[in-house]
Amino acid sequence: MKLKELKSWINRLPQEELEKDLLFNAIDYGVSGTISEINKTDENLYYIGEDPAVLHTEAELKKLGYSQDDIAELDIEIPQGCYYVELNNEYSILERFL
Repeated sequence: MKLKELKSWINRLPQEELEKDLLFNAIDYGVSGTISEINKTDENLYYIGEDPAVLHTEAELKKLGYSQDDIAELDIEIPQGCYYVELNNEYSILERFL
């Protein structure tokens, strides 16, 4: 879905609908919950197989000991300049206080 399609859909909603929480349902993983944030990334974000799934910038990966060659082999999960949603979960809440 493009952002303009989302905007068009939202613009058609009655005002009272806009007060409701935005939820997600990940059928493949059997989880659901609220979307806590929508962000735009200024850098490429990478996933390195951690559980829970955390995305890292190149600088964070270097701090974790990854070389430039290691990073070049990773898939970019969210490209620089793209918007993505943050899901509301216990891990993301705890991370904000560390």
